Amino acid sequence: MLSRRLLLSPQSCSFPVCLAFAPRSRPVQTLARSFTSSYNLQEKALPGGKKKANKRKSKKLVVEAEDAEQKPKRARRVRAKAKAKGKDDNADTEAKTGDSQPVSLKDALLGQKKGKPTSLKEALLEKQKDSPHLDPLHIQVLKADGLEFKPVEVDIPAVPRLAYALDRVLFNPGVYRLQDPSSRVYNFDPYLEKILSVKDFDFDALSEYKTSSKDEELLDMTRRLGTKFTGSTSSMSGVLQHFHFVLSNNRKLNHDMLSKGFPNPNDRFSKVTLGPDAIFLRYKDGRYAIDADKSYDEPNIMSWMGHSMEKLLTTDREEFERYRRSSPEKAPKEDNSSRCYHYSTLGNLLMRSQLDAHDPRLPGCGIFDLKTRAVVSIRMDHKEFETGSGYQIHHSRGEWESFEREFYDMTRATMLKYSLQVRMGRMNGIFVAYHNIERIFGFQYLSLSDMDEVLHGQTDTCLGDQEFALSIHLLDELLQKATAQFPETSVRLHFHGRRGKIPFMYIFAEPVTEEQADEIQSSKQLVQRAFARDIVGIEQDDPEIQKEWHDIQDRVDTEVDEDEVRGQVTEAAEDNEAEDSDATLAENGDTAEDSDITEEAATEESPNPTGPLMGWTLAIRNRVNGVYVDRPDTLDPDDSWTVEYHIKEIAADARWNLYSKVKKERESLIGKKDDEENRSLSRYRQMIRKYSDRGRTWRQKQDEAEEGTVKQVFRPLGPGSETESENYG
Repeated sequence: MLSRRLLLSPQSCSFPVCLAFAPRSRPVQTLARSFTSSYNLQEKALPGGKKKANKRKSKKLVVEAEDAEQKPKRARRVRAKAKAKGKDDNADTEAKTGDSQPVSLKDALLGQKKGKPTSLKEALLEKQKDSPHLDPLHIQVLKADGLEFKPVEVDIPAVPRLAYALDRVLFNPGVYRLQDPSSRVYNFDPYLEKILSVKDFDFDALSEYKTSSKDEELLDMTRRLGTKFTGSTSSMSGVLQHFHFVLSNNRKLNHDMLSKGFPNPNDRFSKVTLGPDAIFLRYKDGRYAIDADKSYDEPNIMSWMGHSMEKLLTTDREEFERYRRSSPEKAPKEDNSSRCYHYSTLGNLLMRSQLDAHDPRLPGCGIFDLKTRAVVSIRMDHKEFETGSGYQIHHSRGEWESFEREFYDMTRATMLKYSLQVRMGRMNGIFVAYHNIERIFGFQYLSLSDMDEVLHGQTDTCLGDQEFALSIHLLDELLQKATAQFPETSVRLHFHGRRGKIPFMYIFAEPVTEEQADEIQSSKQLVQRAFARDIVGIEQDDPEIQKEWHDIQDRVDTEVDEDEVRGQVTEAAEDNEAEDSDATLAENGDTAEDSDITEEAATEESPNPTGPLMGWTLAIRNRVNGVYVDRPDTLDPDDSWTVEYHIKEIAADARWNLYSKVKKERESLIGKKDDEENRSLSRYRQMIRKYSDRGRTWRQKQDEAEEGTVKQVFRPLGPGSETESENYG
């Protein structure tokens, strides 16, 4: 007979001693004394401070151990009685249920161990540890320096330049106000201040945006280059965000650049950003085009503003006036040849990126993206945009009516997507115009280094560059698995980077017919047309490594099993992060490369738990300079970052259940009906409308005061200026 006792010495031993194989013929206390005597000999060699500390610790917890020799018969009787009682209880349960099997998965798992773990997670982990023979996991190793992001050389038309001397913004950190609030002097042409209404802009003169699956030139290039998949920056950036969540182990946002007066900034991405994302792989004669899933797309004023304001910022006044509907001289209609694109490849992926603007003085290619950023009142209630258009930006910093507020919301909602688009397009950064759809307030240029400081915690872009390459490779591999499972057909894929103690990603692939894909993608077409008509006015095998990876995969499997039982796929661990502001909850990114802000809301079709479906989990492990880390931090170009990863199929009987929950979570975040959204945002919208009403009153008074006055525009004066040269020769 063997005896297991847990003992703490009341004098010198400060940690539990497990006497797992103590023979009954020898008292446990005797063994404990011999062990602690040995420990005391070692303790004498320790410095006095450590010895005293150990003594202090030992006084905190004293466990009295029962002598194994004392009353052994009574102990055996107690155990026998408990065992008999357990059998009786099991018999009662079987009699009540009419079945010899436990009534639930949780009860079954919790009942398998004598010690009965206190939670489902503990039970699942105990169950997995019972397997003595573990099959080797297929662990793959990936390094970014072995991945080549290659430009495709093509002829590119002239890329537009910024007009109205806005290029000054590119070389000045921070926000550049359109008008100085104190002196009322304009830093740029006052013509920029008032935005042309979307009803007055001739959108028919602009070329039509083409999704990847409808871009024949892109598909031809895919065949010529021998790549299997192709997509645009807008169709891929949403799912690539989830690779960032996993690879960075959900790194918190860095808001050190915010002022100390900004109240309680949330260092997590918005719930919508963290929510599941979906794409379609449209099969095209042996190749696949990646289209964004549009099942939740709804029309909004901001996407149209993105088109018209891009023209405003890159053309002079005379040319832009030709796009006014009432203009007698119409603007020439654009064709697709006027579109400028960068094409790049990595592995089996060909990426297309639209080029908005160019300045040869910027590093690299000198290309940057144009982003039009509507104020918080418009973003959180885009359907009532006229109500929110009175909101003003008065301050540089502060919680409301400030540029800082708009920047903060951008970091949580769209900055990660922007940075991915910049990298896909081999650009330098983004040029942001802040507006309330009626007036422009100011401009800001954010380089890739500026965005990386927020997203990756460092200004050196090497970390973000490597993470991007790793993400593309992992996406490539998952797309290969999906198309191998469902060859020569279109596939709908969902991605969800799940945050927990072990971060991992769900990936689901569901084959669809072309008719099904078209139906989903065009489900909001009538709504889009109605909006355009009514609003816009137009028609390895190392045993140790294997053991550690088995532990990691066991934890992932545990999270998956818990998700299946729990009824939702959300963060497992409770955290103390602040709730999302409704502004960032309402915001949901882009739908087109040149449509910079999009609000999505719709209802998803009910999940149909039949038919073919494949699902995987992706788990990763980071290693920097040979050392395992949670995430790479302050990475230098000379550091070596290696990613170990394992892709595992989800059990067939669990796929539809988990897939339905992922889709349901996506619907709950971006598919709210109007009445649900109105209820959840009611209090917040009332507060914002007060700011809008106050701002509209202030704006009217300012316009009345400035009526008839000459507008002062900045120009350099004093010694060395061009003005002095003109005046004095």
